[in-house]
Amino acid sequence: MARTFEFHGGVLPPERKQRSLVPLRYAELPKRVVLRLDQHAGRPATATVAVGDTVKVGTPVAQRDGMISANIHASISGQVTHVDTHAITIDGDKTDTWQRLAPIDWRNALPDQLITRLEQSGVVGLGGAGFPTHIKARVSERQRIDTLVVNAAECEPYITADDLTLQHYAADVLEGAQLLASLCGAHHIMVGIEDNKPDAILALRQAMADSQLLTVTLSVIATRYPSGGERQLIKTLLNRDVPNQGLPADVGVLCHNPGTLLAALRSVRDGEPLVERLVTLTGDAITDPGNRWVRIGTPMAALLNEAGLNRAALHQLIQGGPMMGTPLPNLDGSVTKATNCLIAATIDELPPTPPESPCIRCGACEDVCPANLLPQQLHWYARASDDEKLASHRLFDCIECNACGYVCPSHIPLVDDYRSAKSRLRHQQLETAKAEHAKHRFEWRQARLAREQAQKQARRQARLSKQRSSQDADSPAASPQADLRSLRIAQTAAKAAVRKAEKNLARAAQQDPQQAHDDLETQLATAQENLQAAEARLAEARETSEPKETL
Repeated sequence: MARTFEFHGGVLPPERKQRSLVPLRYAELPKRVVLRLDQHAGRPATATVAVGDTVKVGTPVAQRDGMISANIHASISGQVTHVDTHAITIDGDKTDTWQRLAPIDWRNALPDQLITRLEQSGVVGLGGAGFPTHIKARVSERQRIDTLVVNAAECEPYITADDLTLQHYAADVLEGAQLLASLCGAHHIMVGIEDNKPDAILALRQAMADSQLLTVTLSVIATRYPSGGERQLIKTLLNRDVPNQGLPADVGVLCHNPGTLLAALRSVRDGEPLVERLVTLTGDAITDPGNRWVRIGTPMAALLNEAGLNRAALHQLIQGGPMMGTPLPNLDGSVTKATNCLIAATIDELPPTPPESPCIRCGACEDVCPANLLPQQLHWYARASDDEKLASHRLFDCIECNACGYVCPSHIPLVDDYRSAKSRLRHQQLETAKAEHAKHRFEWRQARLAREQAQKQARRQARLSKQRSSQDADSPAASPQADLRSLRIAQTAAKAAVRKAEKNLARAAQQDPQQAHDDLETQLATAQENLQAAEARLAEARETSEPKETL
């Protein structure tokens, strides 16, 4: 048994997982799907089909827009009936005809080929954040990774999708872990799973015994919410502390959940883009709970009706878990890549929160905070809009797990306060970034104009040199070498700017997957344009230089 460590705080809410721990099934093939274009972190995808187009399962229907975005594929075969800036609607033909990509032997493939396949297949994190997997697979370009962590804790109440994934596909999940470990350069795989999943633990041990694996450690940890938070799991498994506002990669770790690893393997080994996922359907307002393979875009109403929804008893519908999930106002939504659970709860099951009363300064919130924050102080500073104090008390290290609100005897919506404060601060940061970007573009323009002027002058001097006498032919002004050197320096600087913009965007998007980062996307696009221009100018100078540049 691998040694484990302790993270601060945590709570023990009722697990309520047993109702959905039944053999998994496939949901009925939907008659219609509605594929949202924003069902992943970053920018929404851009539709590539039109009304009337015929598609198969796996046909690309929307392409990623920018670095942090993801492709979307048809999840049923049929005809496109509606396209707008938010979603694509497909009416099925009941044939379920597939369009797969060519299988790849990942053990013998080049890394670029594998990353391209993950990008083509639209694979994103299936634990809830929806961060594009192909971006995380490239993390070794920026940071050294030594350990890939399979986050199988699934600490949130009700949800059992990862549990069932491991019970049925443990060997494939571990192979997917090897695939991602090979891409990020990790030499060790560690599986972290709570001790309330005995069947999944047994399946993992059997798969490890039957397979030729990279070094894999199975670590069974005590059940405690939120042990599945990345920082908390890394602390528990490796005793490493992710720095404030940092990422797991900062301490040499990359985390993936079982569903993501399974989807990544299938995209590479089987050529299957991400068109379906395992969804936990549970709650006392349905009569047939369990985990089902569900096509992306399936209407929630149809899916819940299949599970025996009692609309009269339905009090609240939650996407995700009861601690961090999102209450839905109605049944009009559709399943996305980030939909891991739907809870149809009765009023007795999840009663309304009592009215808020004044804080009694009991300190219970501080005791349970897994991020070692001072929730009570953050609460006061958030309501007072004291941004300086919020920053000094590490507001953005809050993972919004709601453990503080869970134990608050005054029923204060603490996480709502933190979210509001974060939103205000992000807006301020966005305005600052826009001003900085405007300055950045102005400086690039000035530098470009100066370079173009220098090139014109160099060409003018080169033409004049041909008319001069042979004794003047060796004049430095007549030689294009100095101009070529300056262009090479400009190209190198432009490449460095692209790498910096990519790193900044990837880091910001991983720290807050649900936040738009249009300013950073624009900075990256500008840097890429400048690089293309610098390379074009250098190529032109090399072609016209006499004598030709020596390699």
